Amino acid sequence: MCNVENSASRFSSPPHRHLPLPARWVVAAAILAEGRRGFAPAQPGRERGAAILAEGTGAGSRERHRIRAAMGRIGLQLRATLENITRLRAEGEDFRWYLKLKCGNCGEVSEKWQYLRLMDSAPLKGGRGSATMVQKCKLCSRENSIDILSQTIKPYNAEDSEKFKTIVEFECRGLEPVDFQPQAGFAAEGAESGTPFNDINLLEKDWNDYDEKTKESVGIYEVTHKFVKC
Repeated sequence: MCNVENSASRFSSPPHRHLPLPARWVVAAAILAEGRRGFAPAQPGRERGAAILAEGTGAGSRERHRIRAAMGRIGLQLRATLENITRLRAEGEDFRWYLKLKCGNCGEVSEKWQYLRLMDSAPLKGGRGSATMVQKCKLCSRENSIDILSQTIKPYNAEDSEKFKTIVEFECRGLEPVDFQPQAGFAAEGAESGTPFNDINLLEKDWNDYDEKTKESVGIYEVTHKFVKC
C-alpha cells in the first residue's frame, strides 16, 4: 500500500519552483512541447507548462511590485547643537553626500561609503533619462538609481539647534540610503557677525572655531541624523 503522505510531500514542491525565472520558462516550454507530442504525464503538458509560466509571471509581478514599493522620496534630517553660528549648509555642486545604500530588490547594503554630488549625472538604461547615480547591484544585478533633489537642499539655522530638520531629499528608484557620514565641505556663518566659515569638516561630529569680529567661540556639536519618508 502506498504511503499517501510521503507521495504528497514528494510532489508538493516540484523541482522547477527552485529554479530562477529564465530556467523555469525553459522547463515550461519543454513541458508544453511534451504535451504537444502526446507524452502527457499525470498532468497534461500544456496545463503544467501554463501553470509554470503563470507562476513565473506572478513571481515577476511580485518582484516589480517590491521595487515600486522601494521607490519614493527619502529625506535626510540633521540635528546638532549650534554655538554662535547659523546657516550650516552643504556648499557647492561638488559637495559629497557620503551614504551607505541598500538595494530595494535583494536588501544588499554597500560595505563602503559611496558619495553623491549634484554635478554628477549617469544615463538610465534604455534612454530613460539620467540620475545622480545609476548602479547595478553586485548581488542580484538589478539596475537601481538615486537622485539628489537640488531644490530640497536647506541650511541648518541657529533656530533649528537641537532639533531635527530635513536638509536634503533623495528620489530613490531601487536604491535606499540607510546611513550618512558627514565629512568636509560644509559652510556656515557667524550668527551675529555673518563671518563666513568654509570647508567645515563634521567627520568627528564636533567642530569649533573663533569669530574674530565678535571675539567669541563658535561651534557645531553632537551632530546626528536620521532618514524619513517624504
